[in-house]
Amino acid sequence: MKITIEEAETLNLRDILFVDTRGSVAYMHGHIDGAIEIESLSEEKHKNKKLIVYCMYGQKSAVVVKKLRERGYEAYDLVGGYKSWLIHYLDELSEEELQRYDRQIILPEIGIEGQKKLKKAKVLIVGVGGLGSPVALYLASAGVGEIGLIDADVVSVSNLQRQIIHDMEGINVNKALYAKEKIKRLNCNIKVNVYTDFITPENIEKIICEYDFIIEASDNFETKFLVNDACVLHKKAFCHAGCIGFHGQVMTYVPDQGPCYRCIFENIPENPDMPNCSTAGVIGAVTGIIGSIQALEAIKYITDIGDLLVKRMYVFDGLSMTSRIVKLPNKNVRCKVCGDDASITNIQDNANCYRMKACATTLVG
Repeated sequence: MKITIEEAETLNLRDILFVDTRGSVAYMHGHIDGAIEIESLSEEKHKNKKLIVYCMYGQKSAVVVKKLRERGYEAYDLVGGYKSWLIHYLDELSEEELQRYDRQIILPEIGIEGQKKLKKAKVLIVGVGGLGSPVALYLASAGVGEIGLIDADVVSVSNLQRQIIHDMEGINVNKALYAKEKIKRLNCNIKVNVYTDFITPENIEKIICEYDFIIEASDNFETKFLVNDACVLHKKAFCHAGCIGFHGQVMTYVPDQGPCYRCIFENIPENPDMPNCSTAGVIGAVTGIIGSIQALEAIKYITDIGDLLVKRMYVFDGLSMTSRIVKLPNKNVRCKVCGDDASITNIQDNANCYRMKACATTLVG
């Protein structure tokens, strides 16, 4: 015997009981109002109720309903399952959004509440290159409601080996502007803010204050230290990453929970011959792997799930296909921005610390 959510609405609430068959973890992350888990069903308490039984999509609960009827219960199978109830009652997400994000909504760790958090979130991506490309695509695909893109560079043919958000039609177009077009074609629900200037000590503070989480996806140390220092001073969580050759690394900073980028690397390298991707090269697939991890860190931070790479650095070697987690100290007491006697307390007053008037923001030139 089947019943729709509309038909269930016509019944007296005192006479019915929704029964969830999806399991404890799924139930904990979201269920129909007033529903009980099937394990809690009691003949003594519930035999006189009309049971409306549901699974996720309405495909598996029919078997349960049949068994309950054999035991004497008046049980009904909810057409469309929990998903039909979500579509009918949920105001924050449209039916199209529920369908689009279905495969992550059914994850107990995400659920409806997690998806609503993603929709309300604002993430800034500094650099729309090898790292920033997969980050932007995956965050847009996941339903992050507002994404900011900073990049002053234009797309060149040498970028296409790794910067997967760009293509031949974008040659000589500003990277942030072109990436916005691609994101909007992928997911028109996303708001995309574009910044086509270099990020500098003069503009970074105003920009980052508008966002919940920052992705540092640049290719030069000046920008990396600038993003770190601004985020530390303004108590913004961010994820750092870097790639060269077949290698990559990722770490996440959350205010007051672990060391910042400057705690580990301390100062901008003085050596002008320090290798970078333009001179030493990089495998595009590595930037895809590392950028995807950055996107995952952002999703975990927004939805408050899992263990972030705080106090830890993920290090990847693509040649040997090995990875390891490097444990980081709690904090460097000598750190110039978050140490006991920090000398950097204002970005603009310390603009010379970043050596460049304007810091390039494109990853992998």
